[in-house]
Amino acid sequence: MSRRRKPQKPTLPTRPAPNDGTPLGHLSDVELVKEFARELARRRAAGGKLDLDTIESFATDVQRDMGGETLVAVIEALPPETTTPKPCPKCGALTPVKVRNRVRSVLTVAGELRLSRNYHHCNCGTGFYPRDLELKLPEQGEVSDAMERRILDFGINDTFESVAERWSIHYPTLISSNLVRRVMDRVGLRCEAASSEERLQRAAREPLAELAPMLVVAADGSMLLTREEAWKEAKVAVVARAKPVFKEESQRCCIEDARYVAVLGAQQEFKKALAAALAVERADEVPLVVWLGDGARGNWTVASELCPLAIQILDVPHAVHWGMQCGKVLLGEGHAALPLWEARVRQLLDADSPDAAIAELMECLPHTTTDEHLAALDHVINYYRSNEERMRYRTFRSRGLPIGSGIVESAHRHVLQVRMKRAGQRWGIQRARRMVRLRAVYRTAGAHHFHRAIREGLTVAPPRAHRMHPNAPRRVRHDYTPSRLSPLNRAAAASK
Repeated sequence: MSRRRKPQKPTLPTRPAPNDGTPLGHLSDVELVKEFARELARRRAAGGKLDLDTIESFATDVQRDMGGETLVAVIEALPPETTTPKPCPKCGALTPVKVRNRVRSVLTVAGELRLSRNYHHCNCGTGFYPRDLELKLPEQGEVSDAMERRILDFGINDTFESVAERWSIHYPTLISSNLVRRVMDRVGLRCEAASSEERLQRAAREPLAELAPMLVVAADGSMLLTREEAWKEAKVAVVARAKPVFKEESQRCCIEDARYVAVLGAQQEFKKALAAALAVERADEVPLVVWLGDGARGNWTVASELCPLAIQILDVPHAVHWGMQCGKVLLGEGHAALPLWEARVRQLLDADSPDAAIAELMECLPHTTTDEHLAALDHVINYYRSNEERMRYRTFRSRGLPIGSGIVESAHRHVLQVRMKRAGQRWGIQRARRMVRLRAVYRTAGAHHFHRAIREGLTVAPPRAHRMHPNAPRRVRHDYTPSRLSPLNRAAAASK
């Protein structure tokens, strides 16, 4: 396959020349730009020898200057605002001008824009600027929509101070870390104001039409350092479309598509967000749902409430971790026999129940010498017994089901930790809550669709058409009247 780059298409629309009698009226937009570029290149080449860096710097400067000049020229070419009453965008009533020529500064990708516009205030209490509505300027903030989209892409992946520093490498317009912080706060508020959790999930990623053969749900907690409450847990969950993978297959990559949920708050809030993600993927219609967990009782409670028919699996790394915690207490931290202990735990857990592992742990009782040893054995045995039905690993593997924690551990890293657990970071709880939600939407929607997904989440989705399921059970209608002696005949009982 050839690796040659395809030629770029012209960004300007191919409009015909206006032929309006002006000196350049016989040229189309594309021809006008090419003619202007050739003239500038001729003047610069007349100054002496040019290397590639000089040529590239010259082209960048021209692009920047032309963008700013074009922006100002197009705004000045707009017809001037009149003082006639304008319809209110809320109630439609004609509203006279209250204040004329209010100046607003907007930072755009092409440079700073200053424009004057008239302010109208309706009797219904709505204030509006017709020029802002005409140009589709954002109601709040000092940046344009295109500028906000670029700042958001930087701020969601890097610290505010680093964004302000890196920005100058890519764009000539300078920004401050406070501007990045304000943009992120504003978009975070917009994310919190979404019409519903389900609408936000659909805006982030529209579900596929066909049902997934299997859904894998995994949830876990990640600790974030905050200023107000020190370490605070952020709950992360991933809902992934997958297919069963069997042991004899060489490729074990079964995850096909995933959406993420992250909440820094109460369990009820997390459950609501996770329920929305499951509803978008139609978990109640998927033939097989697997719920991976770390053994925490709250995790299984959420699983039973949201997906009562899901297969609950205690992931192997947590099962081995609890066995190793007991081994470190019994043998001592750093003991030479700990690798052998771990290998034996893994061997015993590779079965349809933890009975063999519990039996060997019970054999350690005569060798315990302290209450700490007894407590360690008691904890791990209770942990295995309470999750006995979720530890049938041999059966799960034979059915091609996932039993590891890699899916949620990976979500922890690339959803939260890569942005929110850097060296020395301490978050305010309010900003951390917004950033956690934004990171989940960002990883679900992707970089290109992220900004648009936040805006689409504010709109109310149209009602979905009712779908008839051909194999769903139908309620049988009985056409009979109970006898007067039957206790089911309420009419006869009421007449007595």
